[in-house]
Amino acid sequence: MTGEPLVPSQHLQQTGRVRALSNDDIAFATQVVAIHGGKADQVASLPGVVNHVLRVTAAENDWVVRFPVDPRRPNEFPAEIWVAHQASLVGIASPHLVGTGEVDGRPYMVVEYIGPQEAPAADQLWGWLGRYAATLARVPLDQAPEQLFSRFGRHLPSAWTYHLGYNLEQLSQRDPLIEDGVYHRQDLDRLRALLEPLKSTEFAFGLTHGDLAPRNLIPRRAPSPPLLIDWGTATTGPAPWTDLQRVYVWAVHDQTISPDALRRFADAAGLPLSGHVTATLMQMTALRFLDLARWARERRPDLYDQYRQSSQEGLRTILGGDLCDPSTGSSASSASSLR
Repeated sequence: MTGEPLVPSQHLQQTGRVRALSNDDIAFATQVVAIHGGKADQVASLPGVVNHVLRVTAAENDWVVRFPVDPRRPNEFPAEIWVAHQASLVGIASPHLVGTGEVDGRPYMVVEYIGPQEAPAADQLWGWLGRYAATLARVPLDQAPEQLFSRFGRHLPSAWTYHLGYNLEQLSQRDPLIEDGVYHRQDLDRLRALLEPLKSTEFAFGLTHGDLAPRNLIPRRAPSPPLLIDWGTATTGPAPWTDLQRVYVWAVHDQTISPDALRRFADAAGLPLSGHVTATLMQMTALRFLDLARWARERRPDLYDQYRQSSQEGLRTILGGDLCDPSTGSSASSASSLR
């Protein structure tokens, strides 16, 4: 949320990270559950991307406590609660909220822990995720909190136009990303040519989850649909395109999921992988790599080295044509072969 991008070329989005528990983390989680009338007989770490995620159990409770990894990250849990509630209104359920608040200025959220009740096949999971992406795109955003919108504004079509125009305008001989090694000067014309078609591409806009990976689905016994968890990366933009673009990166750049998983997600989201769709996803990915580096350089210099490297690697893959073709699962000889 807060319009802050996440590193797209790392597969944390797909796998999450189980962090080692520190004594401070355990003490914080213990204090939080006590506030809400619970106890902490056992504490275990669960996968998370932008938050520490701890499962805290006792005879009286089985809860999940989440709090930000980045101490500079603002309190986004009220926005998460809003999103989860709106999602429930369109048929996408989440675990019950126990409570939220702050301890010594550190925000947290507590929800009930619910384990999987079934073990569906992977193709079923990717189908559910794609359908959820399409459903979330229809959530009304009139009353949505500001954290869900990017630095380019609340009016999503205008924000997209500004977002794209800003990045195209910055592609010049004076672009600091050239000096910083994000891309080479001789690639300027190719990058402009890659992004220009996005100006005439028609998008619908709406809510996106931002991390629609199987680890964020909790299967339930049929006929109940899976629960969807971890709304910490929810945002707005082209929808369901933005969620599909995240899955495209995992399949094509990181190659941490199969091309078949991408196809199943795309079909269920209503965007089958035609030549136009695949080309648009590649263009959106190039734009995301560029904007990621610019955002970090301007707003989070402490993260710039990490984001610069991620963007450099991603753009090199696109411009060098070393992409996995989602239609075949093989390496493509050039970027144009994905069109």
